[in-house]
Amino acid sequence: MPTDMPPGGRPNEVPTPPHGTRMPAPTPPNGRANGRAIAVVAGFVGLAVGAAVVAGAWLLFGNDSGGSSSPISAPEQVGDYYRFADVPMLQDEDRRPVDYRVEADRRSSERLSAANGDAGAFVQQYSDDDLENGFSLDVVRAPSPALYVPYSDPKYLGVDKPPEEVREFGDVACAMRNLTSGESMVTRCLRTDAGLSVTISVVTGDLAEQPEKVAALVDEAWSQLG
Repeated sequence: MPTDMPPGGRPNEVPTPPHGTRMPAPTPPNGRANGRAIAVVAGFVGLAVGAAVVAGAWLLFGNDSGGSSSPISAPEQVGDYYRFADVPMLQDEDRRPVDYRVEADRRSSERLSAANGDAGAFVQQYSDDDLENGFSLDVVRAPSPALYVPYSDPKYLGVDKPPEEVREFGDVACAMRNLTSGESMVTRCLRTDAGLSVTISVVTGDLAEQPEKVAALVDEAWSQLG
């Protein structure tokens, strides 16, 4: 497995956005960076681990069915969400956390393309203006398998809902994680056909509890890219 990673300083424990996990994030060697920007970067890294588990074999081993090698670029905005490097409140801040995220997305895009027979692809983080809600938009010019979650029996487990389930919103399917507290969170939403797959994962903030809104963002990205 590749071990390369974007350049960064020595890791430092920082809090992540809601529903994330505590993960190391790069600390600039000198000067002060936007603390919230660093936290968002760390949140994307932590939540990506869970998204990869839900995604299953497609993310682990790729898709050898082939796709179009035609280039594809990330939209400037999806709904009210900006590409991370374009978030207005970050324009006058230390840019090193932003540069780290841009480099990580570039390398992730290369991996997504390689996993799909060098099909056109990109991975792009988006955030709202307050850095409170965000997500990763992963797009590839290739088909993807339908979403899958492991079987569980809620009655046997003594809960109202299975720990994981797939809900459908029109052409979009969303994998959900149901907590014993009663909250349900999006782990991944996907829309796919023979020539295009649009996925939103690594959802942070209150947006993670609103699968219908995440599905609508998938549809909006699809309409811009399809």
